[in-house]
Amino acid sequence: MNPLSIDLWERGLLYKDYRRTVRRNGKTFDEVFREPTHEEADLAFLRRLPPLRVLAIGEDWCPDVYHTLPTWVRMVEELPGWQLRIFSRDAHPDLMRFFLWRKDAQRIPVYAFYDDEDRLQTWWSGRSATAQQAFDASLGGRPFSKLEPEERKKVSELFEEGYRRQFRRANLDEILTLLRAFFHLPADAGEAPVVEAADEVAVEEAGAP
Repeated sequence: MNPLSIDLWERGLLYKDYRRTVRRNGKTFDEVFREPTHEEADLAFLRRLPPLRVLAIGEDWCPDVYHTLPTWVRMVEELPGWQLRIFSRDAHPDLMRFFLWRKDAQRIPVYAFYDDEDRLQTWWSGRSATAQQAFDASLGGRPFSKLEPEERKKVSELFEEGYRRQFRRANLDEILTLLRAFFHLPADAGEAPVVEAADEVAVEEAGAP
């Protein structure tokens, strides 16, 4: 959506209100909120940007959401002038249609960045190439929805482990790289290194963890 409707923005939830709506994976939301992924170098970079509004779209069943959203909440709290609001994908189809990936994929989370005049600057969705490639490898060429229940459980457990070990950081690095490129900012000494994002692979929408 460009420009951002202020009426729509004001319907988005602050994290404290969103957290009250969470029915699944609350422990992981709280874990990531207590121990967010970012480092001081990430905040130092983001302070070089103009204050932005972060429009986040997600659902509490999605690992790509509950492993990453609380980190953005914590970062925005430490960035003067920044704001973040959260929208349910399923409750806001008219909003989600502006952020479809490869024509029709409703990938979440969406993190869309708007300036102080409500103009869309850039946006990111889904998961990092690192996470996607690991997920695809675990499927062995099969759709997640076609796996037997025990195989689904195993793949989901491995994906959760991967998020805790690596993917939280990989997702954040991709978004920071996107913002750095959009605003034409080189990395300063002491900042987190620039990570080159590989081409992403389409996500199986039906039943993917």
